[in-house]
Amino acid sequence: MRVPVWASAALILWSSAALADGFQTTVTPIKPGPSGWHFQFTPYAWTPWIDGDTVIKGREFSVSETPVQVLETLDFAFMAYMQARRGAITLYSDIIYADNSNSTSFATSKTFSPSVSGALGAALSADYRFWIVELGGMYETNRWKLGHGPGETDTTLDLLAGARYWHQELDVDVALAGTLNVDGLIVSGTRAIARSGGVDWVDPFIGARITYTHAPGEQFIVRGDIGGVGIGSKFTWQTVATYNWYLGSHAAIDFDGYLGWKALSVDYVQGRGTNRYEFDVIQQGPVVGLTGRF
Repeated sequence: MRVPVWASAALILWSSAALADGFQTTVTPIKPGPSGWHFQFTPYAWTPWIDGDTVIKGREFSVSETPVQVLETLDFAFMAYMQARRGAITLYSDIIYADNSNSTSFATSKTFSPSVSGALGAALSADYRFWIVELGGMYETNRWKLGHGPGETDTTLDLLAGARYWHQELDVDVALAGTLNVDGLIVSGTRAIARSGGVDWVDPFIGARITYTHAPGEQFIVRGDIGGVGIGSKFTWQTVATYNWYLGSHAAIDFDGYLGWKALSVDYVQGRGTNRYEFDVIQQGPVVGLTGRF
C-alpha cells in the first residue's frame, strides 16, 4: 500500500494545529548553555524536484521529476532527524528512505557512454529505492547579538563535520529496438532492464549551522555542508533553511513546527563500460516537520 509523503505532511500540520490549540503555549525564556543532555526528534516530509543525469550499465538517462510526480509513484517513505546536545556539543543523525516504483517520468533515454556502442531504446519506466543516512557532530564556536529583542545573544554559529551513507537501487526498463545493444541488460519480454543493483558509498563532509532567534519561540536556522571530494562521490553539497516556531508543551515535551527548503546534490561515478554507474542529480524542495524536545 502506498503511503504518500503528502499524508505525512498533513499529519504533521494537523498535529501542529492540535498542539497550538490544546496544549500549554507559554514560551519560557531561552536559557544559555544547558548543563545536561537535551534531545530532539523530528519526523519530517520532503517533497523535492529531481533533476540531473544517471548512467546505468553504461546507458545514460536524463532524470527529471516534479514533487507531484514523485508523490504519484511513491510506495513508502520515512524521514527523521535526531539530535542530542550538551553545552556547545551536538551529536545528530538524519535518515531518509524512499521507494518509488513504475515511474514513467523519472528517466528519459539519452545516449550511451563512449565505451558502449549501439542504439538505446526509449525508457519506459523506472524503479528507484534509496537510503541516505547522515551522522555528524557540531560544536558551537560563536554567539553574538544581531537583533533588537531581549537577551544578550540571539545568534549562534556551529561548525559541523560528519559522513553521509548512500544506498541506491535504480532500475530502468527500456524498449527493445532492432539495434539495441543488450550487453549487461536483462531482457524480459519486449523490454530490456538496466539494473544498477545495490550501489553504496560514504561521503565525508564539513559545514556550518547558523541559528537566529528572532523572538522567544521563533528561530531561523540555515545549515550547509560540502563533501565527497573523491573519497566517496566526486562532490556533494547540501543546504537546509527553516523557520521554526514553538507550538506548546505536553508531558514534559516541548513541540516545535518548522517549514523550509532542503537541497541535496551529489555526483557519484563508479565502473566502466557496461558496468558504469553514475548519479549526478540535485534534489530540492519544501520540507515540513514537527519537533519534540525533551
